[in-house]
Amino acid sequence: MRRIVLILSMVGSLSGAAIASASTAHPQVVHLSAPVSGLRYDQKVVRALAGKIEIVFLNRSALRHNVNVELGEREFGKSATVSHGTTKFFVTLKRGKYNFYCSVPGHEAAGMHGTLIVS
Repeated sequence: MRRIVLILSMVGSLSGAAIASASTAHPQVVHLSAPVSGLRYDQKVVRALAGKIEIVFLNRSALRHNVNVELGEREFGKSATVSHGTTKFFVTLKRGKYNFYCSVPGHEAAGMHGTLIVS
């Protein structure tokens, strides 16, 4: 009888782990975009839950832009630099307020930045 109880509790633990990993298997998607003109993102604040996050960036401008994610001076990920196109990248983040910005010289200083709030 003890063996059956032990086996059933192990099976229950394994199925719980499978459910937990299945719920985190697909990353959240955060969409950012840049307008046709101007040095800015369309979004100033975006939100996500902690874990793996896919950031999809649509640049409608002829100017080249990208997206970088940082906390303080620590960089967590960045996209390719594109014009008239879409690019994406993945980051794994804990709770906190992160800065996203364009690293093309002069763009962040001109206002091309925002906040990613991870809860």
